Amino acid sequence: MSLKTLMTNSVDYNIWVTEQLINWLGNYPVELLQKECPSSFNSIAKTVKHISDTQLYWSSMIRETETPSFEYMATTVDIELEMENLVNEAKLLAAYVKGNYEAMNNSLLIESEWFSSNFAKYEYLQHLIIHTTYHRGQIVTIGHHVGVLKAPMMDYNFWNVMRQQAG
Repeated sequence: MSLKTLMTNSVDYNIWVTEQLINWLGNYPVELLQKECPSSFNSIAKTVKHISDTQLYWSSMIRETETPSFEYMATTVDIELEMENLVNEAKLLAAYVKGNYEAMNNSLLIESEWFSSNFAKYEYLQHLIIHTTYHRGQIVTIGHHVGVLKAPMMDYNFWNVMRQQAG
């Protein structure tokens, strides 16, 4: 598999899995999504916001656009807005990656308050995908504690098999 195929699959999967997550969460009342539970982000809503914020952060780095500002540990969350943002950001990132494959090989120096790194853009893309996967798992676990149940299959291999069978 080429790097181009891997990047394409990654951003297509990211859109699909984001839509799976949002469609599932959309079946539950906002009150359950805001219900607190011990976790690094203590509600589904706060975890969705964190995923949304960090996806936009990494996407802006990859696209070399203005870095957004956001509240790291949000106290209030407009969950419907964040779910919409999450899907839109996944699509924006996919469009950029698919239109700029060669640029994804370019190294990008990032100096922030948290770290300094100089990696190829595709490595930042990989981090974004892995990071969102980690926090989707937290959402499923929080859901078990607050009554948001029956999470859909959000596994990469499941997506890949279904995609190949459909095509």
